[in-house]
Amino acid sequence: MKYLTKDELLHLHTYVVTRYGGRLGIASQDRLTSALAAPRQVLFDTELYPDLPSKAAALTFLLLKSRPFLAGNEGTALMALLRFLALNDTALNEDVSDAELRWMRENIRFNHEDHEGHEEHEG
Repeated sequence: MKYLTKDELLHLHTYVVTRYGGRLGIASQDRLTSALAAPRQVLFDTELYPDLPSKAAALTFLLLKSRPFLAGNEGTALMALLRFLALNDTALNEDVSDAELRWMRENIRFNHEDHEGHEEHEG
Protein backbone atom coordinates (compact mmCIF):
# COMPACT_ATOMS: atom_id res chain seq x y z
CA MET A 1 0.00 0.00 0.00
CA LYS A 2 1.33 3.43 -0.93
CA TYR A 3 0.33 6.53 1.03
CA LEU A 4 0.37 10.24 0.30
CA THR A 5 3.19 12.16 1.89
CA LYS A 6 2.75 15.55 3.49
CA ASP A 7 4.79 17.12 0.67
CA GLU A 8 2.52 15.54 -1.96
CA LEU A 9 -0.59 16.79 -0.18
CA LEU A 10 0.85 20.29 0.14
CA HIS A 11 1.68 20.25 -3.57
CA LEU A 12 -1.93 19.27 -4.36
CA HIS A 13 -3.18 22.07 -2.10
CA THR A 14 -0.92 24.58 -3.86
CA TYR A 15 -2.20 23.42 -7.23
CA VAL A 16 -5.85 23.73 -6.17
CA VAL A 17 -5.45 27.21 -4.67
CA THR A 18 -3.34 28.47 -7.59
CA ARG A 19 -5.76 27.12 -10.17
CA TYR A 20 -9.11 27.89 -8.50
CA GLY A 21 -8.31 30.69 -6.06
CA GLY A 22 -8.32 31.03 -2.34
CA ARG A 23 -5.83 31.58 0.41
CA LEU A 24 -2.79 29.34 0.46
CA GLY A 25 -1.77 27.95 3.82
CA ILE A 26 -2.31 25.52 6.64
CA ALA A 27 -4.94 26.29 9.27
CA SER A 28 -3.87 23.43 11.57
CA GLN A 29 -0.78 21.24 11.42
CA ASP A 30 -2.47 18.82 13.85
CA ARG A 31 -5.55 18.36 11.65
CA LEU A 32 -3.33 17.95 8.59
CA THR A 33 -1.17 15.32 10.30
CA SER A 34 -4.25 13.52 11.63
CA ALA A 35 -5.88 13.33 8.19
CA LEU A 36 -2.70 12.00 6.59
CA ALA A 37 -2.24 9.40 9.34
CA ALA A 38 -5.84 8.16 9.33
CA PRO A 39 -5.47 5.50 6.61
CA ARG A 40 -2.60 3.90 8.58
CA GLN A 41 -4.34 3.72 11.96
CA VAL A 42 -4.00 0.50 13.91
CA LEU A 43 -5.90 -0.51 17.05
CA PHE A 44 -5.01 -3.66 18.99
CA ASP A 45 -2.73 -4.79 16.15
CA THR A 46 -5.59 -4.53 13.64
CA GLU A 47 -5.81 -1.96 10.88
CA LEU A 48 -8.87 0.25 11.33
CA TYR A 49 -9.07 0.68 7.55
CA PRO A 50 -7.91 -2.67 6.13
CA ASP A 51 -8.50 -2.12 2.42
CA LEU A 52 -7.94 0.55 -0.21
CA PRO A 53 -11.56 1.84 -0.35
CA SER A 54 -11.77 2.31 3.41
CA LYS A 55 -8.34 3.98 3.54
CA ALA A 56 -9.32 6.32 0.70
CA ALA A 57 -12.60 7.12 2.44
CA ALA A 58 -10.86 7.86 5.76
CA LEU A 59 -8.37 10.20 4.11
CA THR A 60 -11.02 12.06 2.11
CA PHE A 61 -13.47 12.27 4.99
CA LEU A 62 -10.92 13.71 7.41
CA LEU A 63 -9.60 16.23 4.90
CA LEU A 64 -13.15 17.43 4.28
CA LYS A 65 -14.29 17.25 7.90
CA SER A 66 -11.26 18.72 9.67
CA ARG A 67 -10.51 21.45 7.10
CA PRO A 68 -6.76 21.65 7.74
CA PHE A 69 -6.14 24.35 5.11
CA LEU A 70 -7.09 28.03 5.07
CA ALA A 71 -8.98 27.51 1.78
CA GLY A 72 -9.37 24.93 -0.95
CA ASN A 73 -10.14 22.06 1.42
CA GLU A 74 -12.76 20.46 -0.84
CA GLY A 75 -10.62 20.62 -3.97
CA THR A 76 -7.57 19.39 -2.09
CA ALA A 77 -9.54 16.48 -0.62
CA LEU A 78 -10.78 15.44 -4.06
CA MET A 79 -7.29 15.71 -5.57
CA ALA A 80 -5.87 13.74 -2.62
CA LEU A 81 -8.47 11.01 -3.16
CA LEU A 82 -7.65 10.73 -6.85
CA ARG A 83 -3.88 10.78 -6.22
CA PHE A 84 -4.10 8.19 -3.41
CA LEU A 85 -6.06 5.87 -5.69
CA ALA A 86 -3.59 6.43 -8.55
CA LEU A 87 -0.62 5.68 -6.27
CA ASN A 88 -2.25 2.31 -5.66
CA ASP A 89 -2.99 1.63 -9.35
CA THR A 90 -6.72 2.23 -9.20
CA ALA A 91 -9.26 4.99 -9.90
CA LEU A 92 -12.85 5.93 -9.23
CA ASN A 93 -15.38 4.01 -11.27
CA GLU A 94 -16.27 5.81 -14.46
CA ASP A 95 -19.92 5.87 -13.41
CA VAL A 96 -19.20 8.18 -10.43
CA SER A 97 -20.64 11.50 -11.54
CA ASP A 98 -19.67 15.05 -10.67
CA ALA A 99 -23.05 15.38 -8.96
CA GLU A 100 -22.28 12.42 -6.69
CA LEU A 101 -18.93 13.92 -5.70
CA ARG A 102 -20.60 17.27 -4.94
CA TRP A 103 -23.29 15.46 -2.91
CA MET A 104 -20.60 13.72 -0.84
CA ARG A 105 -18.70 16.95 -0.22
CA GLU A 106 -21.80 18.90 0.75
CA ASN A 107 -23.13 16.23 3.09
CA ILE A 108 -19.85 16.00 4.95
CA ARG A 109 -19.51 19.78 5.10
CA PHE A 110 -23.08 20.42 6.26
CA ASN A 111 -22.86 17.64 8.82
CA HIS A 112 -19.74 19.36 10.19
CA GLU A 113 -21.48 22.75 10.34
CA ASP A 114 -24.59 21.27 11.97
CA HIS A 115 -22.44 19.51 14.56
CA GLU A 116 -20.52 22.69 15.34
CA GLY A 117 -23.77 24.63 15.68
CA HIS A 118 -25.14 21.96 17.98
CA GLU A 119 -22.09 22.18 20.22
CA GLU A 120 -22.44 25.95 20.48
CA HIS A 121 -26.04 25.62 21.67
CA GLU A 122 -25.28 22.91 24.23
CA GLY A 123 -23.01 25.27 26.21
